[in-house]
Amino acid sequence: MPENDLPRYIGPETRNRNDKMTSAEIKQRFDGETAACYSRRRPAWFMEADEIFAAVPELLAPFLKPGSTFLDLGAGTGNLSRAVMERLPGLQAVLLDFSPNMLSGADETLRAFTGRYRTVEGDFASADLGIGLYPAVISSFAVHHLRTEADYLSLYRRIRAALKPPGAFVCCDVVAGATDFLTRRNEDEWAAYLKRRGFSDDDVSHLLSNHHREDSPLALGAHLRLLGEAGFTAADVVWKKANFAVYVGIAGEE
Repeated sequence: MPENDLPRYIGPETRNRNDKMTSAEIKQRFDGETAACYSRRRPAWFMEADEIFAAVPELLAPFLKPGSTFLDLGAGTGNLSRAVMERLPGLQAVLLDFSPNMLSGADETLRAFTGRYRTVEGDFASADLGIGLYPAVISSFAVHHLRTEADYLSLYRRIRAALKPPGAFVCCDVVAGATDFLTRRNEDEWAAYLKRRGFSDDDVSHLLSNHHREDSPLALGAHLRLLGEAGFTAADVVWKKANFAVYVGIAGEE
């Protein structure tokens, strides 16, 4: 199906509730969504997809040699893994996600890389990621489902343990602002972008409500601090626009 014919994600109807969605509700949503929506190269609901997806393999290039295996957390249908494998030759990938429905779309997304990836059903919030297995770990628009700084720190510690130095963790995600004012300002910029992309006022209201109920993003300063506490030797923000960002944690020297 051509990408232009796919439904555009706006999320479940959450505007009549004030509480956060539970992990079980989030999993149920992904198991019920059309997996093909998440395979788009340029998803309509997030900003500057080309820049985001180009930044990740550039950051990983010093760490991933042909034959290397990287881990994709909350991989969904493998959209980010595809971007990495298209730009860096000869890689293997492990895709971890708690939704079998999303993982079922990986065969289509990664059809050019048959035999060079495997999917694992599991929740990155608690999964054992192993020790020293990967030169790189990536994630896109997934870790914001964690709820507390303690949850994020636990994940970052397990990612650091899973990395084989020198290694890198690269994450693309929505983030909070450093203050409530900056969070609102960034979300206003996102809303304006969505309207330019043809989302109606009702669609934007619907999507933002889902974002507020489903996601618990942190400010970038908190991410960098927690990466340091988790044992990463360096952490930095390499790209940001409104409430979308790409940040990196380095384990050991390049």
